[in-house]
Amino acid sequence: MADLYVDLSQREVFLKTLERDGNVENLEFSFYAKNNARHIGLVSSKRIMIDDIPHALSVIRDITQLKAIEAKLQQSEERHRLLADNAADVIWTMDLEGRFSYISPSVEKLRGYTVEEIMAQTPEEVLCPDSLIHMQEGLARAINSVQNGLPFQVFRGELEQPCKDGSTVWTEATVSGIYSEDGRFIGMLGVTRDISERKLMEEEIRRLSITDKLTQSFNRLKLDETLEQQFESSKGGGVPFAIIILDIDHFKLVNDTYGHQVGDRVLIELVEALHDNVRAGDVVGRWGGEEFLIILPETTLADATVLAERLRQAVAGHAFSTAGQVTISLGVSAFTTDSSPESIVSRADTALYQAKEKGRNRVEVK
Repeated sequence: MADLYVDLSQREVFLKTLERDGNVENLEFSFYAKNNARHIGLVSSKRIMIDDIPHALSVIRDITQLKAIEAKLQQSEERHRLLADNAADVIWTMDLEGRFSYISPSVEKLRGYTVEEIMAQTPEEVLCPDSLIHMQEGLARAINSVQNGLPFQVFRGELEQPCKDGSTVWTEATVSGIYSEDGRFIGMLGVTRDISERKLMEEEIRRLSITDKLTQSFNRLKLDETLEQQFESSKGGGVPFAIIILDIDHFKLVNDTYGHQVGDRVLIELVEALHDNVRAGDVVGRWGGEEFLIILPETTLADATVLAERLRQAVAGHAFSTAGQVTISLGVSAFTTDSSPESIVSRADTALYQAKEKGRNRVEVK
């Protein structure tokens, strides 16, 4: 009798119930049939005496097929409930080979493609390059866990996906494992949500955090970040970079003569003049007060000096609102064997001081 049960604890429940009540009605249990196949049955038993020896008269009804139908019905009901609860989200399932086995119709609103079109797409068509790498790495870790007998590690990530109109949309995907009734990992269930508005908000928050409120150039935070990045790049790969520090000559006199509103306007117009004369990849920012820093990637000291002179002439030739002519002094330095970004800035600062000492409206190199 013990060999009949898949789970011996179910046998103990059966015997205790029979001993206590004298009968058992429709107790569900798992049992082995022919060829050790697992089945599910309902057992009803009654204690009887035969020659003064207690026996159990039992009837077992095989309900394996019925339970399978119930499981499919429950799975279907859960899927429809999931779709109803997440109508704006895209629900999808994927097999172990990475092929979609189901995609909810809401995907067309998200990406412009029909379900049929997406079912035929390659991974490269489903995700933008960087997001594809991120997704593949995450799923590889999750599947590796399963192959080592561990639970599927739920993947959560922000992914950029191409749309039919040529644009892209940012989504947040959550991917979990799908298991069969006997605990086998059989696929993946994903929920994808449009986070475009959130990404735009995050980008705006980031932009504000690195932007000088008055001049709309970069602020000290962004300049420090870029300096560190350029320094590490030059130190590791020998790529040259240079910086220019500049200061408005006699700016206090501008404020004292015309007022701070005119002084603010001079700062704004100065930044516009700088942007008109630097390259697209150069970084212009407010270092503090009337002092500005320009970071020049992949630029030698000689080329930076030429640019600094061009900037000096452009500012000197500009007619500022109300204030008229304004001049600037500039200090230039470039990466050599510096041990830190601060040493490069220090040399440029020294050069700027020398330009001031030598009469202003000039470029000095250090």
